[in-house]
Amino acid sequence: MARLTKKERSFCIGFINSGDIDFAERYSGLDNGRELLCREEIRDELRRLSDVFNESVAYTASAGLKKLAMGSVADAVSLLYKEKPDHDVLEKMDLFLVSEIKRKDNCVEIKFFDRFKALCELMKLSGNDTRASSFYDALMMGAESLNRDGD
Repeated sequence: MARLTKKERSFCIGFINSGDIDFAERYSGLDNGRELLCREEIRDELRRLSDVFNESVAYTASAGLKKLAMGSVADAVSLLYKEKPDHDVLEKMDLFLVSEIKRKDNCVEIKFFDRFKALCELMKLSGNDTRASSFYDALMMGAESLNRDGD
C-alpha cells in the first residue's frame, strides 16, 4: 500500500471531521479532493479514521453516561447556598449533572438529569440492557398502577 503524504492525511482528517470535501481541501491545502476519494489508500485511511472516530464517540458517550449516573451533585447543591456566585466560582464548578437552573427572587430551583435513565442507557451500550429494561418496565407499570389506584 502506498504511503500517504502529510497533506493527504490532513485531507482525510478534515473530511472525516466535516464530511465536506471543500473543507477538507482547505484544511489540508490540497485542491484535488474528489480525485483523492477515488484512491483506494485514501478510502482505507478514511475507513480507519472512521473506526477510530466511532470508538471515540462510543467511549465519550459511555463516560458521559457514567458521570450522569454516578457523579457528585455537591457543586450544584452548593449553588443553593450562594447568593451571587461570581463567574470564576461558577467556571470551576462541575455542573455536568444539572439539566436546568432557575432563579427567581430568593429561590433557586435545580433539576438534575435522571440517574436511572443514564444507568439504563449505559446498560444498553454495554449490551446488557435486558435486565435493566425489564426492571425499568416493572417500575413504570407499578407507578402507573399507583396513579390509577390513587385517582
